[in-house]
Amino acid sequence: MELVKAADALQAQGNQVIHLSIGEPDFPLPKPIEQALARAISEHKTRYTSALGLPELREAISQYYQSNFQVQVPAHQIVITSGASAALMYACLALVNPADTVLLADPGYPCNKTFVQMAGGIPDFVQTDEAQNFQPSWGDLLAKWTPQTAGVLLASPNNPTGTQLSKQAMREIVSGVSNAGGFVIVDEIYQSLCYDRPAQSVLQVTGAPSEQTPLVVINSFSKYFGMTGLRLGWMVVPESLLPAIERFAQNLSICPNTPAQWAALTCFAPETLAICEERRKIFKARRDFVVKALPEAGIEFHSTPDSAFYVYAKSPYDSERYCKELLNKVWVCAVPGKDFSGFRGSEMMRLSYANSMDNLETAIERIRLFNQGKAM
Repeated sequence: MELVKAADALQAQGNQVIHLSIGEPDFPLPKPIEQALARAISEHKTRYTSALGLPELREAISQYYQSNFQVQVPAHQIVITSGASAALMYACLALVNPADTVLLADPGYPCNKTFVQMAGGIPDFVQTDEAQNFQPSWGDLLAKWTPQTAGVLLASPNNPTGTQLSKQAMREIVSGVSNAGGFVIVDEIYQSLCYDRPAQSVLQVTGAPSEQTPLVVINSFSKYFGMTGLRLGWMVVPESLLPAIERFAQNLSICPNTPAQWAALTCFAPETLAICEERRKIFKARRDFVVKALPEAGIEFHSTPDSAFYVYAKSPYDSERYCKELLNKVWVCAVPGKDFSGFRGSEMMRLSYANSMDNLETAIERIRLFNQGKAM
């Protein structure tokens, strides 16, 4: 965020800064969602809903899992939240006790450790690397498991790496953690932004969460559906957690954004899904370009970013210094790895391709010139 502030200051001075930093789709709200949002407001659908969300939206998500993933998830096990952040917070508050440790993959989304800490838990990081596509195996998690370990919080697809767990890895992790008496939280907010295979969910492996499968799945309307600022997400939980989740929702947010909930019903309409699929194809074309162009510009990476809109690459030298110099000298804003990793953060950086192809081409040409020691 400090680099983004510096980039904004440079931009205010008239410099043409290109952001490869922001984890947000660059497209406007899909037209059907925009129209549904305006309609909800004009029809005065702005009052509180149930703390667990609109029944109609919970049912629509249940049908979405059935039609897209062939998984039966009862609507009453789906909770609408104020973004995926609220869902992650509720899940940690419900499952983590003070002094519990929770295993997190490194690198990973930097706020996840904060959610664990808010519940009094202790984040315990499991180092991953390129050879594993930056995703842990059950063996990696088991090696870190102690009597104080309460569970695991993972993301698939992952931010910052743009990589996924395989179904086999999901199966082994959920089975192993369940046998160890722990819980699994899986963040799937980039689920439908995948490029080399169909979108997948851990629920295809496990079925709906239950007492035998202590699993919480987090998702969001922000990334694939482009509703970032409307702050709407959802979580799939075992029935036994619903009373606790409801109490947290009642006390911490009262209810999710009401007009956004009504608008989100339009997300699953064929015309909206067609728009989102076209945008996914554009992201894939950008991914394909960036994966080819970055090595030619002197940026190495050895994993396969097959989802989300990020590349986690090796910085030519200390990533914090490199990203600052890249911004100040050629006006390209990237993110140093220290935000995502305590192990190799100084070696790595994240580049987002949530930007137009013209801007991506210009940015990578600037990176190439900078790496070759040439003026822009």
